[in-house]
Formats: sequence, structure tokens, C-alpha cells
Amino acid sequence: MTANAAQVETWNGDNGRHFIAEGARLERMLEPHTDRLLAAAAIRPSERVLDIGCGCGDTTVRAARAADGGHALGVDVSAVMLAEARRLAERELLGNVDFEQADAQTQPFPAAGFDVALSRFGVMFFDDPRAAFTNIAAALRPGGRLVFVCWQEPRKVDYFMLPVKAAATHVGPPRRPGPGEPGPFSLADPEHVKTLLSEAGFGAVDVADLTVRSWFGQDVEDVVGYYRGMPMARSLVADADERTTELVFQTLRDALRPRQSEAGVQLAAAAWLVTAVR
Repeated sequence: MTANAAQVETWNGDNGRHFIAEGARLERMLEPHTDRLLAAAAIRPSERVLDIGCGCGDTTVRAARAADGGHALGVDVSAVMLAEARRLAERELLGNVDFEQADAQTQPFPAAGFDVALSRFGVMFFDDPRAAFTNIAAALRPGGRLVFVCWQEPRKVDYFMLPVKAAATHVGPPRRPGPGEPGPFSLADPEHVKTLLSEAGFGAVDVADLTVRSWFGQDVEDVVGYYRGMPMARSLVADADERTTELVFQTLRDALRPRQSEAGVQLAAAAWLVTAVR
């Protein structure tokens, strides 16, 4: 079986199309994480940058601007999202950025071909994370840097937990991935991250708290509308009848109201900012 086959299917399907359709909202929501990621990466003008799980290319484009005398390569398993990334790079008139459909777990990158590898929430989905990070380490020159952000435990991430709690009230809790299974929270344990990266050949591993309150929508109804189209949220009520589904979304509305202000709906988003050196 091909490595990460389930993720390839997921991100070329509903999840990929969802991220494209909601791109502007998601970029605004993740902006605090993106800014901290790129500040920690400290990309210099002549450097070669590898962006892992680049999605629709926003982080790759920003990396290319920083490496204006170097180059940025964005890789992702999603062809549909990469098409959007290429359109973005064309609009930005950037000549030092490329995108490639590739799995960072298995892709034969040029040995020591990059100065920096970065990822914004793109490294939690590997079937074999140890193999993936070992492959990424081999792609970095000695002294090269790895910088990524990943989610902390679910209870600290409103984005995921609010719809889960609302659904659990009426249809029961969803199945959670087991230990070692790929998923948004597979790197939530900082000690596991440190061990994983050390075994993959990295040193100076640091895992720092990156907890923010992120804008998520103009008002409660805007956010509820977003969740109605979100594949993960839809899956929570996939087997529910219409009445139960509406009860779930009413419970979600009630949970969102205290989080609305004049600035919009803001949700807690706890991540780890991970840095390491090859």
C-alpha cells in the first residue's frame, strides 16, 4: 500500500476543496501562527526553503519573498491545492518559487539541498513520522533549520473542540485516533516530538507554546455557516437526522456567542512552535 494513501485521498477530495473555498478565512485565522513560524525560520535572502504540506501556497510565497535571492519549494500531496498555490505565485509574479506534488515522507529530495524546512500544520499526518522526519533531515544541509507549528491537545483548540462538544451532546463523541495514528493532534505531546526529532537526526530541539486567540468569523451565524461546510464538522452529524443535526448546530451557536465581540468571533488556538537544527 502506498504511504499515506488515506491522506492523499482526503486532501485531494473534500478537505482540499474546503481549504480552497475557505482560503481567505483560514489565512486570517492562522495569521498569528504564520507570523511566528516565519519569524522563527528567519529566512535569509540567499537561502533555499522547503515548505512541507504547503497547501494553497501562502506560506511558500511568503518564504520566497524572504528568500528573494534564493528559492522556495512547496510540496504537498494535494493536486487541487497545489493548483491554487501555482495560481497565487503567478499573481505575485514570483520567479523563485516552485510547487511539486510530493509526499515528504518518501520523496527523494536532493541530499543537503535546503537551508530551511518549514511547515504550518502540515507534518501531523504521516503514517510513519520517524521516516518522514529522517527524510526531511537528509534534505537539509548540516546546520540547516527545521521550523514547524502543530496543534496542542484538542481541549486547547476551540476550532476543533466546539463542534465536537456540540455533537457529543446529541449524537455521542466521535472516534479519536489511537496512539501513533496520523491526525491533527498526533504531535500534541511535546516529549514525543522531542524524541521523534532527536531520533531522526535533529539537535537543539525546542518546543515552545504558541497559544493565541484567532479571528474566526464576522459573527456567530458566519461561523456556523462555515462549520456546516467543514468536512470534519459534517462528519460529526453524518448519521444524524435533520432534527438532531439542527440541535447540534443550535448548541454550537450557544457555545460561540460568548466568544463574539465587536472584532468578530475569536477562538482559542493552542499550538506548539517547534524548532530544531540538522
